[in-house]
Amino acid sequence: MPSVYAAYRFAAKLRAYSDLLDSCSARVLDWLRAERPEFGRDLAIDASDLPAYANGQRYVSKGGRERERFSDPDASWGHRSAVSTRKGGGFYGYRVHAAVCARTDLPVAWQVQTAGSHESNYVAPLLDAAKRRGFTAETTALDMGYDNGRVYDECEARDSRPIIPLRETPGVKRGDHRPPTCDHGTWTFAGSDPSRGASKWRCPTGECKPGSRWIAADRLHPLVPRESKRWKSLYRGRASVEREFGRLKNEWALLPLRVRGIERVRLHADLTILAKLACALSRARLCDHDCVAA
Repeated sequence: MPSVYAAYRFAAKLRAYSDLLDSCSARVLDWLRAERPEFGRDLAIDASDLPAYANGQRYVSKGGRERERFSDPDASWGHRSAVSTRKGGGFYGYRVHAAVCARTDLPVAWQVQTAGSHESNYVAPLLDAAKRRGFTAETTALDMGYDNGRVYDECEARDSRPIIPLRETPGVKRGDHRPPTCDHGTWTFAGSDPSRGASKWRCPTGECKPGSRWIAADRLHPLVPRESKRWKSLYRGRASVEREFGRLKNEWALLPLRVRGIERVRLHADLTILAKLACALSRARLCDHDCVAA
């Protein structure tokens, strides 16, 4: 067995040559895509908390002196939501942002940032990273925390339809997001044209003149309408990223962190996800071998 010091030296070399580790992950993803052609067609993006292996409190003790040195100065304070019996609130550490295939529950692209960075800032980098690795996402499912116009524009600019539920903004309260209506009832969806950046709606009876009209795509009127069965089916796929975070944390030792510094945390996440992808590739090849043998 190599000594712990040999492992430390090897980890330092991996951090210094992180581009080689990235290329290794890209090759594994290429092989997985060859085994599963639907891999990466529909993505789900979210972020999850990684509490630091450090104490981020400002004071050494209650009512005591102010802390002068932090054991992990790269970490920052952020907010996380309640999960199961865990209360929501502030935490000190990092976030892992990931784009996961909604059909296979496997990561396609990921980033580790400090906890203070907002999750909506990493949608475009994740989609760009997935595209560099050969994945062209047709749709991208995200939760309500990503509901802002910039995220919609970033997804559409990369030819990926955003699947995001609406927040209760003033426009939503006024009902601006609802389909057009007339004296004959609510208009029905009649398809969309991504090159035109608009969706088509028709009068339910066709008696209106004109009987149909185009509505420009935006946050309130996406190219995949929220009222459609397709939108609801695609949004159910968003649960894949939540499942993957749970597996990585509880089954693949992504947590608890036992390293400090963002570069070491990134290396830990890269190796954890690479191990998960390699095992998935091995299972896919074994399944194909058994099918051929049969």
